[in-house]
Amino acid sequence: MKSIVFKSATEITKLIRDRKVSCVEVVKQFLDHIEKYNKTIHAVTDIKDYNDIVLEAKTKDVLLSNGKVLGPLHGLPITVKDTFNVMGLVTSNGSPKLKRNIAVSDAELIKRLKNAGAIIIGKTNLALHALDWQLINSRFGHTNNPYNLNCVVGGSSGGSAAAIASGFTALELGTDSGGSIRVPAHFCGVCGIRTTESALSSKDSMETPNMPQLGRHLTSHGPLARNVGDLILAMEVLWENDQQFLDNPPIDFKQFKYEEGKLKIAYAPTLDGLYLDEAYNEVYMSFLDKVRRSRHELVQSQPSYSSNTLIDLWGRMTGFDLGIIKNEMLLRGLTSYLSIKFKYKDTQWARGVRQGVKSSCKDYVEALHLKEAISESFTRFFCKYDVWLTPVAMVPAFKHQKTGEPFKIDGRKVPYTKAFIPFNFPSAIPGHPIVVIPIGTTKEGLPVGIQIHGRKWHDYKLLQIAKELEMLTNGFKIPEMFKP
Repeated sequence: MKSIVFKSATEITKLIRDRKVSCVEVVKQFLDHIEKYNKTIHAVTDIKDYNDIVLEAKTKDVLLSNGKVLGPLHGLPITVKDTFNVMGLVTSNGSPKLKRNIAVSDAELIKRLKNAGAIIIGKTNLALHALDWQLINSRFGHTNNPYNLNCVVGGSSGGSAAAIASGFTALELGTDSGGSIRVPAHFCGVCGIRTTESALSSKDSMETPNMPQLGRHLTSHGPLARNVGDLILAMEVLWENDQQFLDNPPIDFKQFKYEEGKLKIAYAPTLDGLYLDEAYNEVYMSFLDKVRRSRHELVQSQPSYSSNTLIDLWGRMTGFDLGIIKNEMLLRGLTSYLSIKFKYKDTQWARGVRQGVKSSCKDYVEALHLKEAISESFTRFFCKYDVWLTPVAMVPAFKHQKTGEPFKIDGRKVPYTKAFIPFNFPSAIPGHPIVVIPIGTTKEGLPVGIQIHGRKWHDYKLLQIAKELEMLTNGFKIPEMFKP
């Protein structure tokens, strides 16, 4: 049978339902593909027993033969980021200390995928402690970009994006606090969505045993795929209109829709006054020209905000959580400050984190109050514009290097974090949904993407608009190493 690993999730599930291919044939193809190439890419980490996966696929074939379809993902093999509990598999959250942390139950979003018929075959790699824009993990090693093995895949959901781009899975599930879905999607030429804050359940995700769950006010979850249509397919499964958890408001996923008319689109040529790598900028500007020549209105504009204020706020909020994890109040955040300052060479971020570690409950409530005001400001902006387009970073995927080493971009020295933080930390604060789609490749053959920002709770409308803009691109491009 002809290989189907690079077909869309929508196509594969239709082939299964139409009985043109069996669930067993599908999972065997994906498992064989992973076996052949994962030793080079290092995207998939913990994986279920081969025979158990095939047995699950056989069970689903029997259900089909009896006329029963579990849901829209019936028989589809899926991998997920190693932050989600999958019963029987290790959940490391990127920490070597949790290498024996075997989950005894499934995370809520994993349950939804399984209930829809998906077969969870394994976990994907992530950055150490889920905190970097490249993927270096002492347990699983670094993950390589399938478009250039000498380049990084982004972080922290780098294994997720690499698995999608490499044909190891047709859908993935990641998390994003400060670009962890967006940067990997950009580097690996795939699509991803950072959903509206609290739209998808965080139950049994990013949890450390015997610790309270942290990151609730910055971390969003979302799928990655090779096209926007597959993101919509995944979101229809992951989003429940009748939410059973108090932190997930019962809002209909399709309550807000794009009515196929002329869009008023805002864009920023860059953020925080930073220049883009010449190769990325060329593709980015070319895409904006395509939008300008389309039926839609393109206006240079952006929400009013102070990048430094939002970056400091991001640091304070994550620092408060770190203080709880490390129980380092006696050191007044000194170890976190020094760790960030010397690893990432970023004094501003380190200072914000230390301030967060030292925060009182009153300080934290004030931080949340400021976050809410910023969110309202962004909502007012999205009342004027349908979406806002921005770059994802200063650069395309870069070559493997030591974390914290500065970049040389078009002959100019740029601090390591400066290439990413202004493009991702501030936009995590308001809590609005953001979709990344690939818009082309550089002359060196590296894919690049664009961020499409939308109004809170308008995730479905945003995805519809992203699908409209996707038509101005050539979409996902299969890496040369996988072509026959």
